[in-house]
Amino acid sequence: MELFDFTAFPVLNTPRLTLRQLLPSDAEAVFQIRGDYEVTKYNTGKAYATVQEASDLISAIESAYQAQNEIRWGITRKGHSLVIGMCGYNYWVRHDRRGSVGYDLARAHWGQGIMSEAVRAVVEFGFNHMGLNRIEADADARNVASTRVLEKIGFQREGLQREQFYEVGAFHDLVLFGLLKRDYLKGSL
Repeated sequence: MELFDFTAFPVLNTPRLTLRQLLPSDAEAVFQIRGDYEVTKYNTGKAYATVQEASDLISAIESAYQAQNEIRWGITRKGHSLVIGMCGYNYWVRHDRRGSVGYDLARAHWGQGIMSEAVRAVVEFGFNHMGLNRIEADADARNVASTRVLEKIGFQREGLQREQFYEVGAFHDLVLFGLLKRDYLKGSL
């Protein structure tokens, strides 16, 4: 297997989606996602208040990609250019052959299986092209939809970090998930 080497940004295609590089021109679409409190309420940090925050995120994602630390895709419906979500690896620890996946999706597209489809493509890319042995994820314990996505794909609950973070005047628990390549190869996806 030839490992992904960051020379060209990979485009991932699924039956309904295209996962592609985020561009500066996607700032308004990213703002529509990250500016919606309902989308971001389980993320660390507040909902975005300006398009500039979305532009800064896209720049940070590009810088991290150039530094070969992470890879995150914009999710679009096949044949359309509008970004409706984001998904990818928030870190890649090559020595340990593990990465951590994260994602978010515009509210208008919830409940359609889009995120499960996108995360499956990203997981497949991680095992087949990044040489990962383990993919990690975490979810706010209150985020039932995110937990369902991970479990549907085959991630296993590995633990709970009680009161792991403080936000909006309260402490919140974080559920930890993992998916091993050997389980992926057994067909858990």
